[in-house]
Amino acid sequence: MNKSPEEYFKEQNFEAVHSGNTGLTPAEQAFMDKYVGVDGRAVIDKLGLDAPARQAPDADVHKEMDSEVPLDEMLRSSPELLMVGFFIGGQEFTIPTVAVQEVIRYEPVAKLPSAPQFVAGVINLRGRVTPLLHLRDVLEVSSPRQDIDKFIIVCRRKGIQIGMIIEKVHTMYRVIQSDIDWSIEAHIGANVDFVAGLLKVRDQLVGIVSVDRVIASILK
Repeated sequence: MNKSPEEYFKEQNFEAVHSGNTGLTPAEQAFMDKYVGVDGRAVIDKLGLDAPARQAPDADVHKEMDSEVPLDEMLRSSPELLMVGFFIGGQEFTIPTVAVQEVIRYEPVAKLPSAPQFVAGVINLRGRVTPLLHLRDVLEVSSPRQDIDKFIIVCRRKGIQIGMIIEKVHTMYRVIQSDIDWSIEAHIGANVDFVAGLLKVRDQLVGIVSVDRVIASILK
């Protein structure tokens, strides 16, 4: 893979990845009901989320993001996968690019007082409610400094886009199935509930973050 993660995601057309519906999706509404409740209207007004979402003419290009097929199942059936590698707490992880919308720099959020610690808050990204999560807290990666997490990997699945706050993006990996161990009994120093498999990189095992499981954890 010769392109950097920045170059790769800049080439993807995500200017308007949602339909022309101006309301919240069921998943977005479920998030707002759970973490915002009766104050949801104030948060929506603060973020300016009543603006119509723009329609993407080439939405089929990114159809995997809205597929009801479990992402982990899609990954296991694909002969070749593209992964973006990144660091949190000095430890490397990967996320499959089929779920990644873009990578952006950290930006201020609207806080949600009733949300757990791993939910940093929400932002308005391309006209959609976008929860931001401290991925190091989700994965239980210990580190004395959370202020070094300066980037956000934006993922979209099942009607909601979320931002995973990370330390820095590393590189892109093009891998085949023989490079992946889908059994995760091996200890990698992270919460394996959110790790779909292990990517073999040289002499190391790098966790593959399960985007679907992360999303399920904030909506259940």
